[in-house]
Amino acid sequence: MERRPLPLLKEFLDRSLPFPALQWETVPLGVNPLEVWEAYDDTMAGWVFIWYPYGDVTSGRAYAEFERAHYFEADVERILKAMKRWPLEGSPEEKKQAVSIALLHLFCECMDLIEKV
Repeated sequence: MERRPLPLLKEFLDRSLPFPALQWETVPLGVNPLEVWEAYDDTMAGWVFIWYPYGDVTSGRAYAEFERAHYFEADVERILKAMKRWPLEGSPEEKKQAVSIALLHLFCECMDLIEKV
């Protein structure tokens, strides 16, 4: 894996596609979706978001860069499967919407704002 974005982020990172409209009552208080969505690190493998854990929170073991990208991708896929949106299908806008919502959900899981699906 090179320091490129994960393939599932292709449409998400396309600036010509709009972010989804949100139902704000479903977003936890204090969470700014744009800050969540803009927080990817393009110098790391997979362009993993900076809010994603750098290690196993239970054991305290740190992840290697590519291992972290692997776990991040698996978590996004897990959420997309729970949303019944995996594999990603549809228009580029629909793909961006699905990944955007999955990332927002993953952020909330990582911050212990919601339960893991």
